[in-house]
Amino acid sequence: MYINRDDIKKTLTSMVNFYGDLKKSFSKFDMNLESNLGRRNIFMSMAQEEFLARTLQEKYENVVSDGAPGMPDVYIGDIDKEIECKLTTVNKSGAISFQSDYETLLQKESLDYLYFIASPSFDKFTVLLFEGLTVDDFRPLSPGSRGKVAMKKHEGMKKCTVLWGGVINKNELEIQKIDGLTQAARDKFDTVTEQVTAKTKTITAPKQLEKLNKRIEREHGILRKKLDRLLKRKQYWLTDPGKYSFDLQSVV
Repeated sequence: MYINRDDIKKTLTSMVNFYGDLKKSFSKFDMNLESNLGRRNIFMSMAQEEFLARTLQEKYENVVSDGAPGMPDVYIGDIDKEIECKLTTVNKSGAISFQSDYETLLQKESLDYLYFIASPSFDKFTVLLFEGLTVDDFRPLSPGSRGKVAMKKHEGMKKCTVLWGGVINKNELEIQKIDGLTQAARDKFDTVTEQVTAKTKTITAPKQLEKLNKRIEREHGILRKKLDRLLKRKQYWLTDPGKYSFDLQSVV
């Protein structure tokens, strides 16, 4: 990996310190930096690229952060690697959108992206490195999108390395939950049938035996219906493209 967790920690530490000073400057003029998180992230994007470049300059000789149109956000000449840096925050609905410029994707064909997800208070983060993303990893360009396209997470996450914080695959969690419910249902059935079977060994009255046998049949029917419902739920999560949430981690 040409970028590792230590590099990200240094970069985030510098960004957090810078953010503290920037926030004070805004307050001095009776302005709230966090009143519009989109604009806040625009302010911090330049710092993100600059501090990342400074960190990488400690291990590479030729690192450039240009920022000019048509130029990569960060370029590592030693290994001929271009990095597109993105900074985003969870929106009001709780969703995260990983966007890119469509024209950039077309021109570069394949590109590495470093996405920083920041909390509203800019004190917790998840940082994800996506290597070799292409147009196919993003949704089609839509009218009114101003040249921006959103990543198809179920495709992009196949090329992702988590450098800070965590990623939670909701599909895997749901499947684990369903497997647990399935096992619990089987265990309950086994317990009930063992108890009923034990009773049949001590009872000789035909009507009572018939009643116990019907109890087993009824429990088996209940189990079968429950397993069918759980299987349908599991098949849904197995075929769903993939849903993700992100665990933001503080920089301490």
